[in-house]
Amino acid sequence: MTYAEKIKQSRETLLMTQSELANELGVNSITVCRWETGKTEPSIKAKKAFRDLCERNGIDFKDNNG
Repeated sequence: MTYAEKIKQSRETLLMTQSELANELGVNSITVCRWETGKTEPSIKAKKAFRDLCERNGIDFKDNNG
């Protein structure tokens, strides 16, 4: 599974829109869209924030890149 697929799947598990996830992580909703389509990858800081969000909500989100 690609990182983009992991983000989208986790967001959907959280029942969040791209805008809601963006607000939670302090980024723009267009940024989340680009992550999910694989056009860009989150920064290390954003990856850590996303991983923490998943952990707080009981989602197993393994990330080998930060």
